[in-house]
Amino acid sequence: MRWLALLCAVAVQPASALERVAGGLCAADEVSYFACRTARDRRIALCGKSPQAVQYRYGRSGAIELQFPERAADAAEQMLYAHYGRYQTDRVELRFTNGGVEYVLFEYTEGKRRNAGVRVTAGAQERVVACAGRIDSRLGELEGVLPCDADNALNLGACR
Repeated sequence: MRWLALLCAVAVQPASALERVAGGLCAADEVSYFACRTARDRRIALCGKSPQAVQYRYGRSGAIELQFPERAADAAEQMLYAHYGRYQTDRVELRFTNGGVEYVLFEYTEGKRRNAGVRVTAGAQERVVACAGRIDSRLGELEGVLPCDADNALNLGACR
């Protein structure tokens, strides 16, 4: 019976509250374009008030460790989008550089298998911080809004 009360309480929450719960690092007035937890209980998120003004965030609820860009309105100048899709395959990447370190937020689906996270490259060292568990993503909504990543093979040279 208690689970039913909890389900009803969540069902009547306004959409912004549900997005905040799902996104963890997103404010109540922001859309969560991407959200997941890592195995080390950190969160990876992409939040914004519009597709043109998004921020990458990493950390814990109430303790953001990295936020980029500083002003969400600068996203279209500092983030690049890549997408490849075919039957039962969909790959999306969002790339940016901060302080000489390259970050690639990724979501890959192959058949029924899905993985996502962020790949961090500093010089010759690369580290992948993978999502563990549920992945909430609306990254596809950013295609055509953020600039196409001409250097990314996923785009198959199709940037205009």
